[in-house]
Amino acid sequence: MLVRPIGDDQLQPGYGVRYQQIYPHGGEDLADWGVGRAVLDRGEATDAHAHPEHEMFLILSGRGDMTVGTEQRPVVAGEAVVIPADTPHRLVNTGADPLVLLSVYWPPAYGRSDL
Repeated sequence: MLVRPIGDDQLQPGYGVRYQQIYPHGGEDLADWGVGRAVLDRGEATDAHAHPEHEMFLILSGRGDMTVGTEQRPVVAGEAVVIPADTPHRLVNTGADPLVLLSVYWPPAYGRSDL
């Protein structure tokens, strides 16, 4: 069994916000898939970026504007955003409270992002 603390004291700078790599612990390049936690304070945004993995943002708290490719829409706690591999994406916290999310990513060989 692996147990990892996920408090704010575990967050490090990453992707333009505060981020914790939960699995694999020790670096994203240690496994084909992974999970991270990000916290965006009021007005903060992730760096616009793309990568070869599919990704899903699970919004745990807060609200923001999500851009995936050329599509933009508001997102709130309780929603999940699926981001296809190699698609530029960026999330901006538009609320007064921190926006907290889990990021789950996997290689395209593990399954499509459009099911």
